[in-house]
Amino acid sequence: MLKRFQGLRWKLTLSYTVVTVATLLVVELLIIVGIGAIILHSNLLPGVLIYATETFITPQVASYLDRPQPDIDSLMSWLESAFEEGLTFQSSQNPKVLFRLGDFEEDTTLAILDRNLDPLASIPESLDRSNYEDARDLLKAAQKGEGDPDKVSRMENGFLTIAVPAINDDGEVLAVVWMNMPYPPRGAFGQALSLIGGSLVLFTVTVGMIGTIFGFLTAHGLTKRLKTFACVASSWSQGDFSTFIQDHSGDEIGQLAGQLNRMAEQLQNLLQTKEELAILEERNRLARDLHDSVKQQVFATTMQVGAARSLLDEDPDSARDRLDEAQDLARLAQAELNTILHELRPTSLQDRGFVQAIRGHVRDWSRANDIEVEVHVEGDPVLTLDAEQALFRVLQEALSNIARHSQASHAKIQIAWEDDQFKMSISDDGTGFDVAVTEGKGIGLRSMRERIEALGGNLRVESAPGRGTRLSAHLKAAKGE
Repeated sequence: MLKRFQGLRWKLTLSYTVVTVATLLVVELLIIVGIGAIILHSNLLPGVLIYATETFITPQVASYLDRPQPDIDSLMSWLESAFEEGLTFQSSQNPKVLFRLGDFEEDTTLAILDRNLDPLASIPESLDRSNYEDARDLLKAAQKGEGDPDKVSRMENGFLTIAVPAINDDGEVLAVVWMNMPYPPRGAFGQALSLIGGSLVLFTVTVGMIGTIFGFLTAHGLTKRLKTFACVASSWSQGDFSTFIQDHSGDEIGQLAGQLNRMAEQLQNLLQTKEELAILEERNRLARDLHDSVKQQVFATTMQVGAARSLLDEDPDSARDRLDEAQDLARLAQAELNTILHELRPTSLQDRGFVQAIRGHVRDWSRANDIEVEVHVEGDPVLTLDAEQALFRVLQEALSNIARHSQASHAKIQIAWEDDQFKMSISDDGTGFDVAVTEGKGIGLRSMRERIEALGGNLRVESAPGRGTRLSAHLKAAKGE
């Protein structure tokens, strides 16, 4: 289950969800901070506070004062009652509508002033003119019935001061409600965080679900396209370049698909060219082998037969010797042809395995050429099919050279596989040759060296006249899958 969620689809889904949620949360926070900054640095909040005061407080104040004899004691009791409840005021028009100013704080003052701006009731009770002397301009404006927030409110030194007139039904100013409080009010930040926190949780869950669904669908399409790449690449890894990626979109993945398809087409052409060159090379090798051995032996046989015919009447014994030599040459030619035909016979390395194919070929070659061969294998060679075929051809060429040129009676083949190192050596006890003299001249040696170097390895030839020959092939990182 855990491995399933480690796939590209789920990684993309998770990253899309996280990025979407984080981005939208940052945007929401910036909006909230921006709105808060606008509220704190504008008359919006003072205007709302003035409106609330006019709606919830001044009608109550006017009800106690708009009488033949103002009821100051009831006004003070009402104000104290509102203070005990945390400055919660009730609308006179609709008792169900409440206005909570906030918990009363020590540095918050609330006073109700008469027409002459003398205190009628206040919280705290010890309030006098000195407490609101610096707000005289606001009080004067409210005394005249002014309700413009710019004229009856002021934010200064971290405090908000407002003055709101209490007006009766006849439009007469009965009193002025004066309030001085910290701005923003204490506790407002915590309340705002609580409100924002709740909205953020709901917002995060909602956006997270939407982002996860959308991300899953988006990643599903992407991973489906990539699986197509993987399937086609698997066919390519097995040597089948006839399959192409069917993705014709114009994005980067579609462009990559087009480039990979072109690469596969080029590789297919390259393999075809390589196959044609291999066939041509094999034809040249066979032509050389036939020219160097069978043709020469047939020519020599013809010469011996011609000589025997000319001596048949004059010297029958010499003619018989010539015919015996011609017979020996014919046998050699036949053996050489058998060797070449055996090399041409297809050997299924894929079915028999590399080591078994070598042992079978060596056994047949040893029987045909009457040369004893030892085969030693260490480890379990694991090679690509191309590497096995190339090494098998090198072995065939080396054994063919031993049969033709070495006059050896014994040969030894050693194959060793250690970690990522593959080693194959072929040695004989034949006549040997001067490597420096023949270097670059022999087609067989050059062909073997090219085959090994094409696999990223190297071929070493050790020989000297009368001391036999040893060929060593070394491959690095030649492991197959």
